[in-house]
Amino acid sequence: MDEQAPTSSAVAIATLERQLKVAQQITRIGSWEWTLAPNAVTCSDELYRIYGLPIGEPITFEVVLERVHPDDRLRVTQLLQDALARGGPFALGQRIVRPDGSIRELESMGEVTVDDGGKVTGLICTCRDVTEERIRERQLARSQRLETGERRALEMLAAGVALREILDTIAHTIEELDPGSIVSIVIVDPTGTRIRSFAGPSLPAAFARAIDGTQIGPTVGSCGTAIYRRERVIVTDIENDPLWADFRELARPHGLRACWSSPLVGSDGRLLGSFAVYYREPRGPDESSLDLVARASHIAGIAIERRQLDDRLRALTDRVEAIREDERTQIAREVHDELGQSLTALKMDIAWVMRRLAQHHVNGVLADKLTQMAKSTDAIIATVRRISAELRPGILDDLGLAAAIEWQLEEFAKRTGVRAELQSTLGDPVLERDLTTAVFRIFQEALTNVARHAIATIVHVRLELERGRVKLEVEDDGVGIPEAAHTTSLGLIGMRERARRLGGECEVRRRDPHGTLVTVTVPLRFPAERRTDADLPIGA
Repeated sequence: MDEQAPTSSAVAIATLERQLKVAQQITRIGSWEWTLAPNAVTCSDELYRIYGLPIGEPITFEVVLERVHPDDRLRVTQLLQDALARGGPFALGQRIVRPDGSIRELESMGEVTVDDGGKVTGLICTCRDVTEERIRERQLARSQRLETGERRALEMLAAGVALREILDTIAHTIEELDPGSIVSIVIVDPTGTRIRSFAGPSLPAAFARAIDGTQIGPTVGSCGTAIYRRERVIVTDIENDPLWADFRELARPHGLRACWSSPLVGSDGRLLGSFAVYYREPRGPDESSLDLVARASHIAGIAIERRQLDDRLRALTDRVEAIREDERTQIAREVHDELGQSLTALKMDIAWVMRRLAQHHVNGVLADKLTQMAKSTDAIIATVRRISAELRPGILDDLGLAAAIEWQLEEFAKRTGVRAELQSTLGDPVLERDLTTAVFRIFQEALTNVARHAIATIVHVRLELERGRVKLEVEDDGVGIPEAAHTTSLGLIGMRERARRLGGECEVRRRDPHGTLVTVTVPLRFPAERRTDADLPIGA
């Protein structure tokens, strides 16, 4: 029995050691113990694997520290020294560099060992390899930040924010997620043959100007080539890549050494531009970087295509509106001139007949009938003038915006009985026809809304110049605009769209405690033949 007992204990110990090794391998946890005297480190097999060292190779405490990442070494050394000084348990996180150059991230927990007399004898520590966990955590955090940036860009797109601001937002997002990157977005010009620098808040301005207008071709850097080939172009070293032979001198002063570019293609197959990422050192992309650029390129392409569609739709709307105004003007003139003149001639003929009858002392039914015809003719002439003015008031073209608004406000007060007041400091500058038409039509719509919905007793109108912009305010004391009308009223939508097409704004809001205020501001625009540099609006 005595001889078998040690054998059973040895088997049990061997079994426990084997189980510990398997457990450490499964959990990626290694252990080591440092004995101060004689400066010996004992490591588990799993720790050797974590450090990338041959199992069983003699290790000293200095070897352990040498494997700590240079950026973490001072911190780790100080922490271990503090632990030895105070005793007890400790915890730390650090990176190590394996012999093959790969980097692993570890979480370590340990305790200072002491002898029976309380004297420090060394350290015992467990190390868990958390590299994959940290990679997944960073990828998740990166994905979440990217999704936030994508959502922000799409919200800006829906809100009508300027395209350059949207693309700059996308660029900033990528640069934050990929430190050291410099994002550039170029678009294809209307001819489809050249690139135009468009967005890239961190790209050197001089370089952006230098490549602006470059012809698209098979060896035109990264962007021009990517658009030409309709495929991603990865240039890991600008100094030595033949695609950059003609552009290397442009990039060198700014320290640009690598550039990866992806073409932006619309849903209909049209080339929109390219999304590029520059670096100041030669480097190639990993899978994560390519995925990041692909997602950003997708959102950038959506934004560019949507804005181009908006621009085409706006141009079409402007054209339709211009044709409509021309037709109104033509009809108004024909009604006023031809029909009005014919009616005036008819009135003169009636007056002539009446005079002849009076000379012959003819009275009675015939004279009464002619009098009624004269009155009817006057009423028809007044109606013709009213219809002509509503189609296109001649005063708008002849005397300008301020006079047309004053006339329209007087007509509104006569028709509705609502008291109207006008304050105008605009004067009589000769403004572009599109501007005067748009502001006047917005004004007409604002008065129509007051007449239909406001139940107002007074309307205040202010027309002025403010920092290079025409500003119109229409304020009433009625019941106030309901909140739902902001999104459902076609009239309000049309007012805002008219102002936006001129680069201006139209704001409609409730007044406190009641009433509605319409504020329209549009940049000054003068006819081409009168335009000078001094006439440009502030900020142009």
